[in-house]
Amino acid sequence: MTRFSDQGVTYLRERNLGRLATAATSGKPHVAPIRFHRDPEQEVIRIGRRILEGPARSASTLRHLKAKPQTALVVDDTPDAQTWQPRGILIKGTTVLHTEGGEALGPGFSPNWVVVPDFVTPWGIEALAIRSAEG
Repeated sequence: MTRFSDQGVTYLRERNLGRLATAATSGKPHVAPIRFHRDPEQEVIRIGRRILEGPARSASTLRHLKAKPQTALVVDDTPDAQTWQPRGILIKGTTVLHTEGGEALGPGFSPNWVVVPDFVTPWGIEALAIRSAEG
């Protein structure tokens, strides 16, 4: 399992929205916005999605993860629109699906999923931390 850098931990702690990439059995990619939480004790990412009613509800992500549990999660932002210096973290790993636990992420969330990272790569986070320290 891959560990997160101190800067990565801080960055993830300050955010809760990311984009989860999965693939259908045909290989066709799918990306969905998700809410996440980094579990510091187990060094995993917990994911939940809002329970949507009616025709807008999509089960594609869950169906894909049941067939192929490998996934990628991107959490990123651009803190300064003038200089457009993007920063973020790419987390790849295997997803473990659970039948409960979504409520820990907030009311109205479906059962939580856990991404066990085997690859983590940040960009722009360490550079910004150094600049902030220099003043």
